[in-house]
Amino acid sequence: MGVWLQAASDVPSTGYGAALLQMLLALAAVCVLAVVALRWGARGGLGALGGRGAKVRVIERVHLDARRALYLVRVGDKVLLVGAGDGPLSVLCEVDPKTLPEEPEARATSFADVLDRFRRK
Repeated sequence: MGVWLQAASDVPSTGYGAALLQMLLALAAVCVLAVVALRWGARGGLGALGGRGAKVRVIERVHLDARRALYLVRVGDKVLLVGAGDGPLSVLCEVDPKTLPEEPEARATSFADVLDRFRRK
């Protein structure tokens, strides 16, 4: 019983309210820093394969099951169908780029656009 009384006496005189306020302010600061870092990273092309103007781009991805997927990848002037699974990646075939439909123009996606898409689902 004496341990509990001793622990209670170690509480600062400002009380738990001040500690809670300090913790909430620290959490808000971390959230603001995260938003700033994400916006800065998105403008700089962070997360894009090779940054802007990359020669390799994934056109489409289809998941076959939890471990396997097919990727349609543009590498320079070539389009490749790549299989991914438990083992190494394998190029299944080369696809004639003329047979593919026109790709929609790439547009910058903001965090708000992503949230709107998830809210609509």
